[in-house]
Amino acid sequence: MISFFYYWRLPESDASRWFVVVAAVGFILNHFLIFHKESFTYKLRIIYLDGILSFGFGFLFQKSTLYLIMVGVVTITLFIIVSDFKKLKLYSLIIVLLWLMVMGTTYFQSGKLDIIDNLSSISFVAFSAIVGDLIRKLIEARDVMSEQFLQLNVAHEELSAAHQQLQSYSQEVEEAARIRERNRIAREIHDTVGHKMTALFVQMELADELIKYDLVKTKDTLKVCRDLAQGALEEVRFSVRALKVEEEAAFLPSVRRLLDDFYQSTSLRSTLDLRGDPSNIPSALQLTIIRLIQESLTNAKRHGDASMSAIKLDCLPEKVLINIEDNGKGTSVIIPGFGLKNMKDRIFEMGGELLYESAVNQGFRIFVEFPLIEKKWVVGGTS
Repeated sequence: MISFFYYWRLPESDASRWFVVVAAVGFILNHFLIFHKESFTYKLRIIYLDGILSFGFGFLFQKSTLYLIMVGVVTITLFIIVSDFKKLKLYSLIIVLLWLMVMGTTYFQSGKLDIIDNLSSISFVAFSAIVGDLIRKLIEARDVMSEQFLQLNVAHEELSAAHQQLQSYSQEVEEAARIRERNRIAREIHDTVGHKMTALFVQMELADELIKYDLVKTKDTLKVCRDLAQGALEEVRFSVRALKVEEEAAFLPSVRRLLDDFYQSTSLRSTLDLRGDPSNIPSALQLTIIRLIQESLTNAKRHGDASMSAIKLDCLPEKVLINIEDNGKGTSVIIPGFGLKNMKDRIFEMGGELLYESAVNQGFRIFVEFPLIEKKWVVGGTS
């Protein structure tokens, strides 16, 4: 539009109109080409050509400063394309020198120079440079945000995949823990129930022989058989209860169900004192705690003939504390059996610590600590 404005101001015979036509066509072609070429060097050459044409208007038509509007448009494009600060300073210096040359040419040829008009027009060029720089920074910020968004999506996908893998691994670990527990229960059944059933079979054969000669001894033998059968039945019930606890979905209902079932089968009363939030306890550790309580109750009834057991569970942010004590007959010498050794192994696997004490007629007490934030294993020595 500015080119044609210059064109209509010229007399028809003025040869400079050919420059106006060529410049207008050049501006139009460059406008389309600059958006269809990705090469930085190619775009820079187009800007050079636009700048030459723009200052050409200044040298040919010295009475007007409208050419600086075209220079401002070129400046905006230049500051959008180029991000090198040193090159931008050089281009700015060239623009100022060319502007001074146009003003000098105008003054020497006409003897007149409109300083105010030139300063106001060159200020538009400076403003155009600022606008171009801001546009470039906005484009760069948009590109950075787009790149960060893509990276965030990739990270989110990787995190989702890692979460799925971790969830799958957690399920595998829990399943492995269940299988290990079932195998342990199977071994315990074999070691305890199997032993009792073998002894029961031997006693029944003995009773079969004694019944022919001595009824008193036969009755005593049958009483032993009854005790062995009752003990074997209790062992089976304990094992079935252990398997049933594994199927419970929530931690507290599982513990309460365990205490209730144990009372129904053994008449051992229990109290549970809970402090803190049990939801902080990992699922794998929940199963270990349930096994710990179960084993403690079993030992209290089987070895201590206890009638009452007190369980205290403190759920702290950094650790879980468990205190279990009963009113059994106690002992001055603690000889760890299969159950107590297995309990210790379970606690050690989870990075916990186990302490126990007892005295004659003072029951049995167990103290357990499970760290939730920092785990520590001690190899060697005694605990």
